[in-house]
Amino acid sequence: MSEIDVQIGDITEVNLKDIPASCRGCVYWEFPEEFEKTRTEKTEAQKLELEEEKREWFVQTMKDFGICGKIAYLEGKPVAFAQFAPSARLPSISAYESKPVSKMEEGVVFLSCLYIADKTLRGRGLGETLLQNIIDDLKRRGFKAVETFARRGDPNNPSGPLEFYIKNGFTFKDKTNPDRPLMRLFL
Repeated sequence: MSEIDVQIGDITEVNLKDIPASCRGCVYWEFPEEFEKTRTEKTEAQKLELEEEKREWFVQTMKDFGICGKIAYLEGKPVAFAQFAPSARLPSISAYESKPVSKMEEGVVFLSCLYIADKTLRGRGLGETLLQNIIDDLKRRGFKAVETFARRGDPNNPSGPLEFYIKNGFTFKDKTNPDRPLMRLFL
């Protein structure tokens, strides 16, 4: 993506509004019970309530953990989003057969989302640029590994497709569910 102007920014309280609209109110990982209640069409009030819940999650997680998300900007416009935290901060993980490391003290972070909102930008290196920025950040902060659930054969999955993670050095940690294996990258 070096031929186009891409900047990666840490998510802060100031730029939370820049999270792509399709992700701003998604609380799948943070509040599974709220997500289930609002899976169908949402009212404008419900959308705003979910966005506020996500904002509060980010603010608290930043206080407890530090930077826990990134936004990719192309020519000044937000086009991609990534979110990561200790798995204990992401309750939906408990619904999966494979279990990531759950304690921040163990030096492992869970990457819950790496989503290129603009489909025309997929496959052009933006995901790798965003992932590398996260990896560099986590290394600087002393973490040992990053884990994620990848989807086999689903390029639209917000966590990212399996092929993407394999291409970027992740290995299988647990294949209990072959369609959503748990992947790990040692830092």
